[in-house]
Amino acid sequence: MERLYNYLIEFGFSKEDVDRVVNNYALLRYNPDTLLNNIIRNNNYLLEVGFSKSQIRKMTKRLPQIYDISITNIEEKIAYLEELGFTKEQIIRMGVNFSAIFGCSIENINQKIESIIALGYSRKEVLKMINAFPALLSLSMENIRQKIDDIMNFGYSKEEILSMAKSYPSLLGLNSEYLKQKIEDLISLGYSKEEVIKMTRLLPALFYLSMENIKNKINFYREIGIEFIITEKTKNLMQSIDLSYARYQYFKNNNIEIVSYRPIFYGEKKFKKQYGVSNQELILMYPYQSREEEIKDAR
Repeated sequence: MERLYNYLIEFGFSKEDVDRVVNNYALLRYNPDTLLNNIIRNNNYLLEVGFSKSQIRKMTKRLPQIYDISITNIEEKIAYLEELGFTKEQIIRMGVNFSAIFGCSIENINQKIESIIALGYSRKEVLKMINAFPALLSLSMENIRQKIDDIMNFGYSKEEILSMAKSYPSLLGLNSEYLKQKIEDLISLGYSKEEVIKMTRLLPALFYLSMENIKNKINFYREIGIEFIITEKTKNLMQSIDLSYARYQYFKNNNIEIVSYRPIFYGEKKFKKQYGVSNQELILMYPYQSREEEIKDAR
């Protein structure tokens, strides 16, 4: 057992992570020497494939059972994913983010792909969704269909839901009650249900932003007179409030007339080319935190 512990510590695992691995229910049936051989074998293979040590640690902390999977099984899974069209880099990223993919049978993956296609997607779209959200393979079709029905009950059409999930497939993994609450929270900010549906349809990522994040952006854009972007140009809400505030203050302090909201949301390359200053420099010059402190002091 000491050799096993020493190897894992040298590989970069913490003591807590070592305990999690060696006490995993699927690995308890191995004696320490056999388990050590399995771990060394799989680690060496994964390193050869292209995984880094930190990626292997991240995978095995999530799924220690990967040391119970044979090299042949992992090889076949990687070859199959490559046949589907995934690159080695994409497979490594999927493995890190959803380690259980190496435990899924090829038959089950095939069936899941076909079932999702049957919802109204092309094969290319489904593979893109899996690349973005590998855990999609772990959701039952019953769960996915129920989630679509639940979201339709909120007021979205099936076509809108499929489009949203195509861009943000993890939407299908969110709890229905959570989605309902987020819609109600957005309505409480003064928007109609129809506006909220439009906003989240244009930017499904709104479901992932904290309400504090959203409120700060809405309050600031109202303050500077461009509140319309919230319902009309919702994708701009993905830009950090720190950057929006810094750019606005830069214009204001340098007497640059703001004839359009667009420069506030320029890509970094375009902004720097036109104004000669980077995002990081702006954020350091005009920290949003200072505005928050001024507001608190004013109260």
